[in-house]
Amino acid sequence: MALSVSAAAVNAAVKVAAGLGITSTEPVVLADGANVIVHLRPAPVVAKVAASTPAVRPDSDAWLQRELDVAHFLAVAGAPVLAPSPEIPAITHHGDGQVMSFWRYLRSSRDERPTEAIVGVMLRDLHAVLRSFPGVVPVLAPLADIPAFLARPQTRLSAGEAAAVAAAYARLTAELDLGSSTEQTLHGDAGAGNLMAADSGWVWNDFEDTCSGPVTWDLAATTARMDRERILAAYGEPVDQGQLAVCEQLRRLHLTIWYSLYAERFPNLQSRADELLALWPTP
Repeated sequence: MALSVSAAAVNAAVKVAAGLGITSTEPVVLADGANVIVHLRPAPVVAKVAASTPAVRPDSDAWLQRELDVAHFLAVAGAPVLAPSPEIPAITHHGDGQVMSFWRYLRSSRDERPTEAIVGVMLRDLHAVLRSFPGVVPVLAPLADIPAFLARPQTRLSAGEAAAVAAAYARLTAELDLGSSTEQTLHGDAGAGNLMAADSGWVWNDFEDTCSGPVTWDLAATTARMDRERILAAYGEPVDQGQLAVCEQLRRLHLTIWYSLYAERFPNLQSRADELLALWPTP
């Protein structure tokens, strides 16, 4: 019997880690979605193994490496981020057909969500540090997931639904104002869910979608779901409200295709995927 995606990822992570001198006798899956996140217990190391991402990102190796590079830069700069594992070279690793990266294990000290004030202030401070990142990152790289998803053989979307998503993508990307002076390196997926409550305080994690672009892309990850005015007040810097609205819609479209992708692996997410698809009426 073939292993599940999650089980195959765990086996590969344990095997690759062992080859790097890290022994795990009690691996635990912390999350399973775009990637399988595995705590390689008892080692203080977490493996991030590409799972659903290769379906729309054939170069997932490059995405994971950019994440490592940006997180390492931020950690050295003293920013509150989850850092790559100091016990393993901060490069992507391969084994059993899987690509993965390794991270420091950081225990979440409490189960709570950050407030709008925390998100706004921390995102402003994160952007300030990211402005000096010396590497080159692609412009709004996550948006490429949408045409890549539509180019796949569809297991869930009807022809009409696919056409609706494609039409929305064309319309909204045409409304983006790229090339402005406000563009910089971004987190890429700066939602409240990517702030972890650690013993040391709030910590940013999951920089796999790091890219360059307007700050509205990062802000839209939370302004579309939390109190927009409170987040913007805490962020404290001028923001183009029109572009923020466009980015909020693009993020919703991006979420739509990802839930459709998740639903291929997780039947319990099919209703949520359908709800998101319904937001985009057929042409």
